[in-house]
Amino acid sequence: MENYGFRYIHVGYSHHRAPHRNQLDRRNDGVLMRLQVNGTCRVELNGISHHIRTGDLIISRPGSTYQLFIGEERGMDEQCLVDSADYYVVCGGEWVDQWLSSQTLTDVAHIEVNDDLLSLWRRLIYEKRNLHEKNTEIIACCAKLLCLTLERSVVKMLAGVGRKEHFIANKLKQYIEKHATEALTLEELAARNGVSTSTASHMFKVAFGVPPMRYAVEVRLVIASERILYSDMRLEDAAEASGFRSYPYFCRAFRTKYGQSPSEYRTQHWQVDEGRSNGNDL
Repeated sequence: MENYGFRYIHVGYSHHRAPHRNQLDRRNDGVLMRLQVNGTCRVELNGISHHIRTGDLIISRPGSTYQLFIGEERGMDEQCLVDSADYYVVCGGEWVDQWLSSQTLTDVAHIEVNDDLLSLWRRLIYEKRNLHEKNTEIIACCAKLLCLTLERSVVKMLAGVGRKEHFIANKLKQYIEKHATEALTLEELAARNGVSTSTASHMFKVAFGVPPMRYAVEVRLVIASERILYSDMRLEDAAEASGFRSYPYFCRAFRTKYGQSPSEYRTQHWQVDEGRSNGNDL
């Protein structure tokens, strides 16, 4: 019986401090994904050996053979020092089958390990362990989000293979999106990636069509528009909370993007929402 597209989901975190071997009896359906987050190991997929390091994502598909070897470079002496850690998920079902058939991810891919990705894995682990809640749908949603995020991470890294400029541009973009409400400068963005301000600006514009600081303004405007519509914050406070230090500049930028002043934007959308709640849109 399937629950929201999944027949089974097994997820966890493993930390090995002694040599370890494991051979997974693969099912005829589903997928195993394992992300190395510390140390190294060796994995054999369908008889092909892969040396795995931090950041390597293993994807074992239906019918594949999978063997894991940890600490073998030191021998199987249980007294040797080993420090290997990974997150894993094994899942199967109709949604997984459709997802696997829609993409062509490689068996081993190197991706960026960051807090955003690991937090998704930890949340899925938490929900699976939470036995006293009716959270089947939440578990399925978390699993889908994790799978799709891993796919996006692989696609991004593959697109940047051999292209340092593309990789740096994506790093800049991710940092801007995460810190848009903070005081950002081009000098700070460039320094974090070890390039000059002119190089950072050029790489970003080539990749995304706009300068990095202009993109930061675009992200802030989206954040501000949401605060204006879905909160009772004063317009000045909404602007400041979205990263704008000058309210007049915020108003000019807002009008350029949305064709209205912030106050007109709020009034119009609140009137529309009020009309809908009264059934006037029927």
